[in-house]
Amino acid sequence: MNVKLFVPLCAAILFACTPSEREKKIPLSQRFDPVTRSYAFTIPNLEPLAGVGSVRAQDCGTCHISIYNEWRASTHATALQDIQFQAELAKADSPKWLCLNCHIPVQNQREYFITHLLDGNIMRPVKVANKKFDSILQKESITCATCHVRRDPKTGASYVIGPIGSALAPHPTRKDSTFLRNICYRCHDPKGEGLTPNLLCWFETRKEMEEGRSAPGAGDMASSDCVTCHMPVVKRALVDSLEGLPIRNSHQHHWTGSGIPKWYQGYETLLERGFKPGLDVKVGALSQTSGGDSLRVRIQLKNSRSGHALPTGDPERFILAIAELRDSQGQSMWEKRMRIGQTWEWNPARKIGDNRLKQGEAFNWQVAMPGPLKMPGAQLSIKVLHVRLTAQNARHMMETQGVNEAYLERGTYLAQNIKDFYPFATFLFVEEIDLTTRKRRKYTPEELIDLSRKEQGRALDARIY
Repeated sequence: MNVKLFVPLCAAILFACTPSEREKKIPLSQRFDPVTRSYAFTIPNLEPLAGVGSVRAQDCGTCHISIYNEWRASTHATALQDIQFQAELAKADSPKWLCLNCHIPVQNQREYFITHLLDGNIMRPVKVANKKFDSILQKESITCATCHVRRDPKTGASYVIGPIGSALAPHPTRKDSTFLRNICYRCHDPKGEGLTPNLLCWFETRKEMEEGRSAPGAGDMASSDCVTCHMPVVKRALVDSLEGLPIRNSHQHHWTGSGIPKWYQGYETLLERGFKPGLDVKVGALSQTSGGDSLRVRIQLKNSRSGHALPTGDPERFILAIAELRDSQGQSMWEKRMRIGQTWEWNPARKIGDNRLKQGEAFNWQVAMPGPLKMPGAQLSIKVLHVRLTAQNARHMMETQGVNEAYLERGTYLAQNIKDFYPFATFLFVEEIDLTTRKRRKYTPEELIDLSRKEQGRALDARIY
């Protein structure tokens, strides 16, 4: 072969076979603003905490026993083990590293961390092995260190951020209540645009809350924030294991939120952890329609206690209200439904509707039931649920393959049998009215929790959502 032709030919082949040589490694901080879009970055590796040891929650719990036990029962403690999240993470179009930044936010929780993106593409992260990876800390999901531990930019030493500050603490402590009150926004109010055709983590809870503060009749909500509602204050000593410490205001760490736990066991302590729906439901008096051949009733659904829109966050959550007429044998004769939430079309995602309730807003649902009026033993049933996952969507999740079982043991099995382990919805309200006697029965909070727990294992075709 002619040598003059051979050399450029080899160079061309080499150039064609190594495309990565031509791709640009874009620094993460160039693709995402670290201040306004902090969710794109992990919390930098934390050194052991002087006076304590590791930054694991289990070590914090040695002294802060009550707070530790509250956290253990919260959805934060199992954010990584969320079956629905892991099923979504297993999808081919999931930017896994980015999603994990909220479910395991501390760099020590990651086997590798991201420094660059090839050509700025979030689906092509440049991974760096993490020598400080802690597998036990990883399993703690959104752990104490997520909010309360940072490292000094000059010395690199870890310190605890608290709302009060204390010279008695065995570890370095700095007071910064503003930081703690704003840390929620890192994951619960991310700023940005849709980064993939179907990635919908770009909600506006903070904006909803700010609008609610200035709304007419805001009342106590005018000065509230995430901590006010989701971490109510209790009087107690901050360290359970020491006597003689002062009794102070301390925020509870339950975060019951919507009242839909990650696992059915979460219902066992939900009420004692302080769960109360943000929604109030009132069923008015029964009356005859103008023709006299049927009944009507007004059902009011009001966002009384959620400072943000109800529901907020996950765009697939919705409130479902069902009015059902049953005969004396309990058989359904008629049913009408009302859905309150966002409506989306998919692939690519596109919002086509939104009738969520703003803070303080009420929706009056007028329900007219068909006759005849005289039906001995007939009953009107009003049910209201907060739905996180519909039976239809669950069917798709039950086809999941390849869940990362380092994150969720038996993850693929759990996703494929999600109806047996994962609560889809929580009953918020049930009232039954005898149409003959007009006697009413409203379910207690305990009965509503019991109804919610009984959904475990129910066939998808038998679910009402």
